[in-house]
Amino acid sequence: MVKTIIITSAIAVALIVYFSLSLYIFPQFYRSIEARRPQANVTDVILSARDITLGQTLTISITGTNNGEDADMQIVSVGFPNLTATDNIKVLKHNFDQTPILISPGELLSSEYTNTDSSIVAQYSSVEAFSRPWETGKTYSTNIEVIPKIEGRFVIFVKSVALPHTSEQAHYPLDGILDPQKEFVEPYSVQVTKP
Repeated sequence: MVKTIIITSAIAVALIVYFSLSLYIFPQFYRSIEARRPQANVTDVILSARDITLGQTLTISITGTNNGEDADMQIVSVGFPNLTATDNIKVLKHNFDQTPILISPGELLSSEYTNTDSSIVAQYSSVEAFSRPWETGKTYSTNIEVIPKIEGRFVIFVKSVALPHTSEQAHYPLDGILDPQKEFVEPYSVQVTKP
């Protein structure tokens, strides 16, 4: 009988300690931890040519880095507002931890990191290269080949976003043109002429 009372009392004390820790101590501890502040940056964008003829390939070399604290994930995105399909886009090489993905128009995207229901539809083709995690000072790059389908000015949008999204520095660039995800992009262009 005494053993049962001791065991029951020990279990009751353990449960009280457990619930006290989970309701009062742990939440206060986690709230006191300051969120990391990654800083997304695109350090290099190299176009193989500024003028090409229709049907000729264009190679784009992009290098991104994280100048802030470690990021859970960082994305380098290359958008092609003149393209409505991904059949003329090829990732030649990369050193990102994950394989870059091609985004086709009509695919669901997300943005506006303060809003939980902010999915939007891709308006144009793009390539998203990312690493998870992306440590401080780490640099990744990719070479993308694209064949423009029409004459005129062929536009390329470049951006990088780091998560956790804790400050403006998690975005690159900090100003410029807004894309459909309401994120700033840095525009580049190439003139495409008749052969």
